[in-house]
Amino acid sequence: MGKTYISTERIAVHMFMFKKNREILELLDKYLQLTMEDLEEFGKAFSKALKKGVTEKVEALAKGTHAKESNADDIRREIEIRMYENSLLPESRRDLLEVIELIDRLPGKAESILNMLITQRTKIIEPIKGDMKELLQLSIKTTRLALAAARDCFGKAEQVKSLALEIDENETMGDHLERKMITAIFQQKIDTGEKLEQKEFVLQLGAICDLCELVKDKLVITSIKRSV
Repeated sequence: MGKTYISTERIAVHMFMFKKNREILELLDKYLQLTMEDLEEFGKAFSKALKKGVTEKVEALAKGTHAKESNADDIRREIEIRMYENSLLPESRRDLLEVIELIDRLPGKAESILNMLITQRTKIIEPIKGDMKELLQLSIKTTRLALAAARDCFGKAEQVKSLALEIDENETMGDHLERKMITAIFQQKIDTGEKLEQKEFVLQLGAICDLCELVKDKLVITSIKRSV
């Protein structure tokens, strides 16, 4: 009896993933794609700001990220509505909602960084530009890994573990870059206010990898629950 019950439960979960609620999975794909496009636009904007400061091109790219985030929000709301319309299993519904809420913080953080950059007209100091560019690239790469893990978790769930390991490695590298840059900042002969401003940008950019780590943790737990 116990084995039959577990088997039925797992079949129900897979029905959510592949049959009755395939439409939700397709919407999730669109949401993840828009989120990735948003972060890539953020990467372009921040990279240009590193080279030349805040220009009209940077501001235009920032507006583009806002538009993509808005479109992603529309899809997120549609996913939420469809989940209740399609009578999703409460546990599956809760897991998906929690993952989406965590993922949603990534474009939010990117937009916040660009807004801060544009409003304050901050120029990143030369000694940390190379490491800042590396941290930016690492943040985009780690976001891509986290979104791939999300898609896999609510699909075949075959790569969550390996993707989680890569995310962990990137988060560790990100922490190292943050410490290196903050040390370099406080070695510069600039006033304390500017040092704190530069440090804040390092921490804000590093927070993207930290958020990916939170997404990863939730996905690992969700994939384990699905396999039990």
